[in-house]
Amino acid sequence: MKLEVRGIYSTALIVLLLDKGFEIINPTRSQIERFGLNSRGDADVNITDSNDRHYIEIKGDPEVVESVTEVLRNSLEDLIILRPMKGEKASMAKVGFPTETKLKLDELRSRVAYTVPWHHYCRAGGETLSSMVSFAEDLVEKGLMDPDEMSKMFDEQVRKMIPRLRAKIKIIHSKLNGKRIRIGPGTVIWRRDESVKIQRRILGCGVYDGLEVEKNPGDYALTEAKKLEWWMKTSYYNISGIPKGSYYNICTPIALYPDHIHYFDLEVDVVVKPNGEAKIIDVEELERAVEEERIKEDLMKKALKIADELLSKQP
Repeated sequence: MKLEVRGIYSTALIVLLLDKGFEIINPTRSQIERFGLNSRGDADVNITDSNDRHYIEIKGDPEVVESVTEVLRNSLEDLIILRPMKGEKASMAKVGFPTETKLKLDELRSRVAYTVPWHHYCRAGGETLSSMVSFAEDLVEKGLMDPDEMSKMFDEQVRKMIPRLRAKIKIIHSKLNGKRIRIGPGTVIWRRDESVKIQRRILGCGVYDGLEVEKNPGDYALTEAKKLEWWMKTSYYNISGIPKGSYYNICTPIALYPDHIHYFDLEVDVVVKPNGEAKIIDVEELERAVEEERIKEDLMKKALKIADELLSKQP
């Protein structure tokens, strides 16, 4: 089975796919240097980044697409897999890489090339961060910087890399069905270590789902997010500051970038109503994702465990 692999995850994926018996063809110059590849021809499948860089797209022969997808599913934890329903032939699958999977891909890449900590986390965070990765790794590869010293410095910088105070940032809420929701922008009103609080005004009317409380213009939301946390809390207030309730959104470990937050939503939420009543909602949506093989059962169990823990901590 012949694959052509491109994009920010290509080196790590090639390490894995070669080990599983796939043939990599039409290599780039860096792939030739790292793996000694030289085959040319027509690929059965092409693997590339998605536009937002948090997914890869696997396109081509349906059977090979399925084979590659299953190898990734069995080799990497917490993947998000979007493909036709079971029983249909897939000519394309999208595979999402949450933060912890990106860190595992860093380990794979480091087998064949110097790799800074948080390599794929930063590559997916935008052109500026991606260029920072390239610059740091080039310095080491050219012998201009000690690799251990660079790794230490880079790790320290990324851990301090959170939105600045009063910055306007977006929340990118990626659903398990592939839908991508942009929330905000909101304003960073507090930051410390690897955590931020973001305030945004509510402009529309309606009802807050799960809370069953009326939504009015002038309301505002206060979101608390911490890097690598498995949940994000959003509390709603009316124009006078009176609480309307809170959501704990269960998600894959949060990626906290200078201008946005990204995570994959795991469907299940803990809602706390104004009277203090708390409950878990949308479990059936999470279960459906497992039934449709978009996520593994282990990830569902992790999400439900976190939801139970959060529920138990409510007054």
